[in-house]
Amino acid sequence: MGEVGDAGERGAATCLLRGTVGEIEAAEGGADVTLRCLAETTAVAAASGHPPREKFVEGTKTILTARGSGLVTSMYRDMQNGLPVEVEHILGDLTSRARRLGLDTPFLDAATVQLRVYLNRLLQKA
Repeated sequence: MGEVGDAGERGAATCLLRGTVGEIEAAEGGADVTLRCLAETTAVAAASGHPPREKFVEGTKTILTARGSGLVTSMYRDMQNGLPVEVEHILGDLTSRARRLGLDTPFLDAATVQLRVYLNRLLQKA
């Protein structure tokens, strides 16, 4: 699973909230939602036997709440460009692990479903 899954919390936040890290941070409540995505991802990793190092988590918090940051994930860029996204490989894996482990991950779940709806719509147009 690696360190937290890296793209999991970033992908969840940028795709669910549809913005750059800086845009999300600037919106009231945005940083809180992003940090909840990180907490959920961290909980899944830890419960799966791969607890992330505190230094990694703190560094990720800094990245995810950076004022004015233009950072986005490849999933968000693909979604913005009308391309297929890797929802099952990243967020689908995290949410299925969470369910198996009995963990509540409402933000990861919402991001996953949102991306599945997007992907289904895209595939229907093809």
